[in-house]
Amino acid sequence: MAELIIPNKQLHKYVVGIDFGHGETSAALCELEWNKTASQRLTDIFDIDINEGARSKVIPSAICRVNGGLYIGEEAFEYTTDNDGIRVCFKQCPHSLEGEAEKLMIDFMRAVYNKIRENDDRLTDSNHIVYIARPSGWTDERAKELYRQMAIKADIPLAGLTAESRAAIFYAKSPKVNFANEITRGAIVFDLGSSTLDFTYLSDDEKPVDYGYDLGASKIDRAIYSKLILSANNISEFIENYPEYEDALLFKARKFKEDAYGRSAEAKTIGGFTLDSIISESNQSYEEYAKTYVQLRINNLQQLNDLVEDATNYQSELKKALEDFKKVHVLDKRINGVFLTGGASRMNFIRPLIAEVLNLPLEKVKIDRDNPSLTISRGIALLGTTDAITSQLTKQLKKDIPPMFRNDKMRELLINMLSENVTKTAWQQIEESCNSWIKYGKTTKRSELKEKLQKDLVFFQNNKINGIINSTFQTFVKNESEQIRVRMNEIISRYAPGREIATTSEVKLGEQAAINNSLKHVSDSIAEICDSISHIIIDVLWKVVAAILWGVFAIPYYVLKALLTSDESKRHDKAKDILKKEKEITEKLKLSIIENLNQNSSFKSSISHVLEEYFTIVIDSNLQKIMIPIE
Repeated sequence: MAELIIPNKQLHKYVVGIDFGHGETSAALCELEWNKTASQRLTDIFDIDINEGARSKVIPSAICRVNGGLYIGEEAFEYTTDNDGIRVCFKQCPHSLEGEAEKLMIDFMRAVYNKIRENDDRLTDSNHIVYIARPSGWTDERAKELYRQMAIKADIPLAGLTAESRAAIFYAKSPKVNFANEITRGAIVFDLGSSTLDFTYLSDDEKPVDYGYDLGASKIDRAIYSKLILSANNISEFIENYPEYEDALLFKARKFKEDAYGRSAEAKTIGGFTLDSIISESNQSYEEYAKTYVQLRINNLQQLNDLVEDATNYQSELKKALEDFKKVHVLDKRINGVFLTGGASRMNFIRPLIAEVLNLPLEKVKIDRDNPSLTISRGIALLGTTDAITSQLTKQLKKDIPPMFRNDKMRELLINMLSENVTKTAWQQIEESCNSWIKYGKTTKRSELKEKLQKDLVFFQNNKINGIINSTFQTFVKNESEQIRVRMNEIISRYAPGREIATTSEVKLGEQAAINNSLKHVSDSIAEICDSISHIIIDVLWKVVAAILWGVFAIPYYVLKALLTSDESKRHDKAKDILKKEKEITEKLKLSIIENLNQNSSFKSSISHVLEEYFTIVIDSNLQKIMIPIE
């Protein structure tokens, strides 16, 4: 399989975002300002005239093949009389690169990209990369990969793919729309395309929720087609005999729909056409049907809405979809607003219906007043630009990680922390045991004290030492995370200023349920290292105790002194002989731990490897909370 283009700071100057929609197609361009922060970047979006002659930034997703040539958009309809049919609304979830529908889409992709190159002289063969979007409902990984390969096969320098609703979210966050506050507190992107209705719920504190419904606006085109066009004189007979012209008639229905919903609610919409506008003169049907006239007329939008509802139950189904997404997918999450995208979202019944179902004020249901047909392509261009910049910064950060954790200074710091903490808590255990024996001992015999120390140190070994090692690792990781956090925030400031990370995610050693699943295997590896360290430290601990502490019990105790003092005083004097060994024991124990760990090559290599892996995953997991994924 062909590979995606990797953004190159030295080579690429522009990002092109293309929205190959089921009903219409648009494209936008952003400049890659590699060396500027997000606050410094202009974030200017340039809509591209795909049909330069008509100064059209949005073209219908229509194609016709004529004598080996390809014509797209409105231009395709200029050649309907010279070909065997025109195709509109042909985009579908891919199943094979060799399928006829997929080949048609590849031809369309190639033709659109060629038009973009022809009409924008800023672009050269190598100074740009392209990002495209897919319907949010296309979640199957194989389908996504096929769609990527289709674009690459169309000779597009593809750098990435994202969901259409995610592109809309990113655009909605931009200063051009100013919907960021609503998304921060929880909002829905309502993407009504020609083929599907896609929802995405997003907030700063929640994982995005995507879901799609088979409720594209082409159903309304079908209703107009069946109720107004097919009812015209001879049209049903014409389509039955010449089905290749059905797409052209569906496009006529769509244009009438757009004209009607572009008017005020009470305005009439009158249109019509003769079939000679779509029939080739060479076709045998021409003589019989060429002069057939199709009259299209509605007195107001309510009449059109009633017609559509009667044919498709569209508004009822839309209401059910909204209720389903709210109750089943969003659950009890707060919905602070809705952002509408897609040309069909301009239909007059959409906003009031959403406000009613979601119990929102109408002003909280926001549409891009500039041009909702351009929302996706603008969002892809913006998102692609940011992805290109941040991917380079992230790549460099990950490249810098290995040297951080392979140097002796880093390992020396960790080993010193381990030796200090183990020694300190081990001596605390010895002190606690001695003090407990002084107060509660049953005899004054040294053998009783020795037995208690041995018992308490075994308990310390079995129940405390792993916790000390784990907490030391926690502290070490937290301290070293700080420099990673600073570097990550440099990246985030390029992507989403104001959302910098205050603290990084941590691996909760010994608390597997509390950690992110993606970090579990790293935590397991660290736990294994901790386990092996504990055996080394336990061994050192017992050697030091045996060499120094147990020798105390060989010191003779004077009988005369024993006769003149109380039992507690006697126990105090005997324990004091041990407690005064603190400096000798702790220094020797500390040095012994350091020496043993420094000599353990397996520990040194394992800890370097696992910390590199850990911080690589920490970078990914933290940045994923901020960034919208590019596939």
